[in-house]
Amino acid sequence: MKTFKILGLIALLAMLFEFVGGFKDGWNEVDEFASISMERTDSGYDKATPVTFDVLPDTAVSLVNPQIGVSVPAGFTQCRSYVSISGMTIFANVLLAITGLASLYGFYCLIRVLISVVRKDIFSPLNIRRMRWSIYSIVFYHIAKYFQMWSETQDAIVQLKIPGYTIQAVSPFDFSWMYMAILILLTEVFVVAIRLKEENDLTI
Repeated sequence: MKTFKILGLIALLAMLFEFVGGFKDGWNEVDEFASISMERTDSGYDKATPVTFDVLPDTAVSLVNPQIGVSVPAGFTQCRSYVSISGMTIFANVLLAITGLASLYGFYCLIRVLISVVRKDIFSPLNIRRMRWSIYSIVFYHIAKYFQMWSETQDAIVQLKIPGYTIQAVSPFDFSWMYMAILILLTEVFVVAIRLKEENDLTI
């Protein structure tokens, strides 16, 4: 049980570290893209939405590398620009917002599970609902995020033409299906373990 308590504390610290890091990255993103940001006075500002998407170069650019003394090929695989979002993307954004709110409650439930681990109350029946809320809300949020990225990329493909580059559609293989499936499987194994313990307690 002491091992579970230590793991619970480590998980709580890891979640806090990731949350702070994600907030910091989001805060710094404004400065990172300042050079390619539209001003409020720009024409069409109200209709434009920033999107980031993958691209493939049609031809490579030649750069001189003084360290090795020869020209080397170079290209870019990601681009950020502005598009007018479609109805499909608006729906994807709404879906992402709903699943995002659900994942916030799921995040709270996950913290409660970790606290119960620290308190050595791992097999509490309440943890069944908490674990399912935390994992399934995260899974649905990531699926909604994938759908949003796919829809934004489709808008970019229709509206933008980048000389020398081809915009790449979001591939279903880019999504961590196996990772999500493993999370769901482990959650249901945890649920079965709690119910088996309850049955054993009743039998005794």
